[in-house]
Amino acid sequence: MNIFEEIKQSGDSWFSKIIGEPNGSPVAIRVMNNVTAPFHTHETTDEMFIVLSGKVFIDTDIGIQEFTSGQAHTVPAGTRHRARVEGRAELIIIGGN
Repeated sequence: MNIFEEIKQSGDSWFSKIIGEPNGSPVAIRVMNNVTAPFHTHETTDEMFIVLSGKVFIDTDIGIQEFTSGQAHTVPAGTRHRARVEGRAELIIIGGN
Protein backbone atom coordinates (compact mmCIF):
# COMPACT_ATOMS: atom_id res chain seq x y z
CA MET A 1 0.00 0.00 0.00
CA ASN A 2 1.22 3.48 -0.86
CA ILE A 3 -0.22 5.80 1.79
CA PHE A 4 0.34 8.88 -0.37
CA GLU A 5 -1.76 7.36 -3.16
CA GLU A 6 -4.51 6.51 -0.66
CA ILE A 7 -4.46 10.08 0.63
CA LYS A 8 -4.45 11.54 -2.87
CA GLN A 9 -7.64 9.64 -3.75
CA SER A 10 -9.57 10.96 -0.74
CA GLY A 11 -11.72 13.94 -1.64
CA ASP A 12 -13.87 14.02 1.46
CA SER A 13 -13.78 16.51 4.30
CA TRP A 14 -12.99 13.51 6.55
CA PHE A 15 -11.20 10.37 5.43
CA SER A 16 -9.74 7.81 7.81
CA LYS A 17 -8.46 4.34 7.01
CA ILE A 18 -6.78 1.88 9.35
CA ILE A 19 -3.69 0.54 7.60
CA GLY A 20 -2.45 -1.80 10.34
CA GLU A 21 -2.68 -2.79 13.98
CA PRO A 22 0.81 -3.60 15.30
CA ASN A 23 0.62 -4.93 18.86
CA GLY A 24 -3.10 -4.15 18.88
CA SER A 25 -2.73 -0.39 18.33
CA PRO A 26 -4.48 0.94 15.23
CA VAL A 27 -2.45 2.96 12.74
CA ALA A 28 -4.56 5.12 10.44
CA ILE A 29 -4.04 7.55 7.62
CA ARG A 30 -6.39 10.49 7.93
CA VAL A 31 -7.36 13.51 5.87
CA MET A 32 -9.20 16.36 7.55
CA ASN A 33 -10.53 19.29 5.53
CA ASN A 34 -12.12 22.16 7.49
CA VAL A 35 -13.17 19.70 10.21
CA THR A 36 -13.47 19.84 13.97
CA ALA A 37 -13.65 16.43 15.62
CA PRO A 38 -15.86 16.10 18.69
CA PHE A 39 -14.21 16.12 22.11
CA HIS A 40 -13.44 12.58 23.28
CA THR A 41 -11.22 10.61 25.64
CA HIS A 42 -9.30 7.37 25.18
CA GLU A 43 -9.32 5.94 28.68
CA THR A 44 -6.58 3.32 28.36
CA THR A 45 -4.39 4.22 25.37
CA ASP A 46 -2.38 7.20 24.18
CA GLU A 47 -3.09 8.68 20.75
CA MET A 48 -0.26 9.98 18.57
CA PHE A 49 -0.76 12.48 15.75
CA ILE A 50 1.91 12.75 13.04
CA VAL A 51 1.26 15.67 10.70
CA LEU A 52 2.26 14.95 7.10
CA SER A 53 0.92 18.22 5.69
CA GLY A 54 -1.16 21.16 6.77
CA LYS A 55 -1.80 22.59 10.22
CA VAL A 56 -3.57 20.72 13.04
CA PHE A 57 -4.83 22.14 16.32
CA ILE A 58 -5.22 19.81 19.31
CA ASP A 59 -7.63 21.25 21.86
CA THR A 60 -7.59 19.96 25.45
CA ASP A 61 -9.03 21.21 28.72
CA ILE A 62 -5.72 22.95 29.47
CA GLY A 63 -5.28 24.73 26.14
CA ILE A 64 -4.64 24.58 22.42
CA GLN A 65 -1.53 23.32 20.68
CA GLU A 66 -0.69 23.87 17.00
CA PHE A 67 1.26 21.40 14.87
CA THR A 68 2.48 21.65 11.29
CA SER A 69 4.03 19.37 8.69
CA GLY A 70 6.67 17.08 10.15
CA GLN A 71 5.59 17.50 13.77
CA ALA A 72 4.18 14.83 16.07
CA HIS A 73 2.26 14.96 19.33
CA THR A 74 1.02 12.31 21.74
CA VAL A 75 -2.16 12.84 23.73
CA PRO A 76 -1.90 10.79 26.95
CA ALA A 77 -4.61 8.29 27.85
CA GLY A 78 -7.41 9.85 29.87
CA THR A 79 -7.00 13.32 28.30
CA ARG A 80 -10.14 14.91 26.86
CA HIS A 81 -9.20 16.26 23.42
CA ARG A 82 -10.18 16.97 19.84
CA ALA A 83 -8.35 17.65 16.59
CA ARG A 84 -9.29 20.71 14.57
CA VAL A 85 -8.22 21.68 11.05
CA GLU A 86 -8.78 24.88 9.10
CA GLY A 87 -8.06 23.98 5.49
CA ARG A 88 -6.64 20.54 4.65
CA ALA A 89 -4.30 18.39 6.72
CA GLU A 90 -2.97 14.88 6.19
CA LEU A 91 -1.98 12.80 9.19
CA ILE A 92 -0.97 9.43 10.54
CA ILE A 93 -2.77 8.51 13.77
CA ILE A 94 -1.40 5.81 16.06
CA GLY A 95 -3.34 4.33 18.98
CA GLY A 96 -6.35 5.86 20.57
CA ASN A 97 -8.37 2.69 20.69
